[in-house]
Amino acid sequence: MTPMSEETPEKTGSGKAATALRIAMFAAIAAVVFLASSSVIVNENEDAIIVRFGKPVRIIQKAGWYFHLPVPIERVKAIDTRLQHGSIRLSETLTRDKRNVIIPMYFAWRVADPLKFLNNVETPARASEKLDSLITSMRNSVIGKNDFNSLIGIKANRIGEMENEILSLAANDAEDHFGVELVRLGITEIKLPKGNTESVFRRMRSERKREASTYRAEGKAESDRIKTEADTQARNLIAEARKTAEETRGKAEAEAATIYAEAHGKDIDFYRFLRSLQSLRAVVDKNTTLVLDTNSSPFNLLKSEASADPLHFVSPPKTQPPIVPVDPARPELSSQ
Repeated sequence: MTPMSEETPEKTGSGKAATALRIAMFAAIAAVVFLASSSVIVNENEDAIIVRFGKPVRIIQKAGWYFHLPVPIERVKAIDTRLQHGSIRLSETLTRDKRNVIIPMYFAWRVADPLKFLNNVETPARASEKLDSLITSMRNSVIGKNDFNSLIGIKANRIGEMENEILSLAANDAEDHFGVELVRLGITEIKLPKGNTESVFRRMRSERKREASTYRAEGKAESDRIKTEADTQARNLIAEARKTAEETRGKAEAEAATIYAEAHGKDIDFYRFLRSLQSLRAVVDKNTTLVLDTNSSPFNLLKSEASADPLHFVSPPKTQPPIVPVDPARPELSSQ
């Protein structure tokens, strides 16, 4: 009996230590579980809504570590606030002039009101579906108020204006009903049903040809105008140049005549002799045969006695008027 009583206290001490260790471990695990179920970390790119038994009680829109009542009393709904994008489904729509067109569009959005988004939409996928329906409806409304030429025309193209109009109409409804800010939308392409493609292409070609003809006509008219102006300026310049040349030539001839008159007036006999030689040079050459009276000037220079003294000049009878000095550039005056 004595050995058994000695071992009992040792076993009892070791059992109490093991029990205490187990309790500490369970307490640590419970604390970790409690902290994990009663705290949340909100990132920079998201908002959080605390829901107590399915009813929102708090909205967290600032990043950080927050505490709440443990699950299942309170739960956390995280909402992504980053920019989202999507596109509408392909569908036909009618223009004002009853043309069928297919106009796909893209759109970009983000959550503006987390509480309204959670109550009405809940998930980004459902938000894209609802925005698809909303934008398609607004697109049909705006396109139906415009002609087909507004989509494909050169000068009458209103695609940018139509995009802005669709955005302004859809943005208000998206924010009011879904808590979503519609940031941007646009038309990606304009498609045509197969039955309308050929007729539309013919119309586009005719329109382009008409525009090209207009540009060519305007260019030719501008070219003719420039050529006319250039020709007029050229004629005016030439006329002015000729006028200046004639004035300069007249002044030069007058000045030359004055100089010749002054020079020849100093020695009349020498001038007569010089004019006689000039007349002979103009009338007679080596192949010319003349029968003339050698007693008259200037042919008297051809006599042998006159040739012996070239400066001997037979004066005309006194009854003849004296010879007046004339410009050598105009020898026809010597006969007067």
